[in-house]
Parts: sequence; structure tokens; C-alpha cells
Amino acid sequence: MTLSISYDSSFDGFLSAIFEIYSQRLDVENFVPDRDTDAPVDLFQQNFRVETNEDSAMRLRRASVNNASDDVLTLLETAFLSEERGIEMKIFAYLRKLFSGDDPNYGKNPASLEMLPLYKIAGSVRHEAGNMLGMVRFSKGPGNFYISKIEPKYDILLMMEPHFRNRFAFEKWIIYDSKRKYALLHDKVGESNVVTLPDEESFVKAIQSDGFTQLWQDYYKSIAIKERENPKLLRLCLPVRYWKNLPERQAACTPAL
Repeated sequence: MTLSISYDSSFDGFLSAIFEIYSQRLDVENFVPDRDTDAPVDLFQQNFRVETNEDSAMRLRRASVNNASDDVLTLLETAFLSEERGIEMKIFAYLRKLFSGDDPNYGKNPASLEMLPLYKIAGSVRHEAGNMLGMVRFSKGPGNFYISKIEPKYDILLMMEPHFRNRFAFEKWIIYDSKRKYALLHDKVGESNVVTLPDEESFVKAIQSDGFTQLWQDYYKSIAIKERENPKLLRLCLPVRYWKNLPERQAACTPAL
């Protein structure tokens, strides 16, 4: 019977699972991250739970770099952040070929059959991260924190961290991913920490009650030229899925879709 491996949804958890596959010679058909609560159940697969092991994950990282490069490892992790169902099997297919030793130059081949889909997925993740940098709107919250709520398609919050840490190094800020229920918190000490926010309702209320948000909405109204409104072009340049967390779009009349 083939196995379906469950793990904690982290990249290190996934690498720990790969390590166990090799060390125990497991026959794996599927991976099920904890976040995928709606994953279909296959009665012909046996569940095998793997807990994250930092040492195992580090050994897999070193092996990937030694057989390919740092850039390849970064690309694999970026593709993993897509959270696409089945992404683990695509990465596993690449690593299995990489570690097989059949082709000593495989890790240097960017056009291999296993690498091409990962390139495409990683490119989509990077594109979303770049777009989201321009979608963050801060509001003044409790404790002199500037707070923002986003809902990106992919798990890109940590990819955004260097931009805001460098740009607002001496400010206190929080960026909350409402889809994944965690946040980046920066408190002027030079580092940003990942935190969970169990009380999302209070967080949202703090954003909505902020005077800066109203000022932004007033500014947007003042510069808008009604005669030049082009809803179709707006949706093309600024996809509707971003609007929910943009004060300027909340203030405007939402065009018919």
C-alpha cells in the first residue's frame, strides 16, 4: 500500500518528509499539508505522519545546494509558497531526479522536464509578491503601531519582509495575512518576527477606526476625475481581488463586474 504523508505545511516540514522517504525507503503517492483540510481521502493510501525535524531539513538543504545550487534551493522554496495542491510531488520529482546521480549536470539544467513547471510556479509567486508590495495600506493602531491587512493569493508575507524592514526600519508596524492567520511584527529593534493574531476582529476594527484611513479615502476622492473613470481598465490594472483591503477602493463606488 502506498503512503500519503501528512506534515505541518512548512517547507522544513516538507524537507523532513523527503528525508524520511529516503531514510526509510517509503513508497509515497501524495503529500497532505495540515492547511489542506479539504484534501480528498484515498482509501487505498495509508497516512504516514512526519514531524518537522530541523536537522533533517538542514541536511536536505545542504544536499540540494551541493547537487544543484543556492539559486535552485531558493526556487524550490518559492514554488512551495504557491501552496498549489500537488506542489510537493512536483518538487519531489525534481529532487528524486537530482539525487539519483544519473546525470551529474542535472542540477545545472534549467530546462529539465521537472524544473520547467517549477520555474513557472515560482515566477507567479514572485509576481504576486511584487504586486502586493504596492497594495499594503498602513493605518495607525494601538501602541503606535502602523498596521495593515492583506490577503495574498500565495504565502508571500516573508518574501515582503526585507522591503518593509529596510524602508521602515525605525517604525513599529504589523502586516497581517488574514488568509493564513499570521503576521509580521516589527518593533524598531531591526528584526521582524512572525506572530499569530488570535483576535482578528479587534485587529480589523483598529484599521477601520483609524483617521489615516479616512484621510486616504478623502485624498483619493479629491484627485478622482469622474469623467475619466474606466472600470474595465481599472479591473485590468488592479484586479478586483485586491480591492477589499484598499481604502481607496472601499470609498469608491464598486463598478459592476
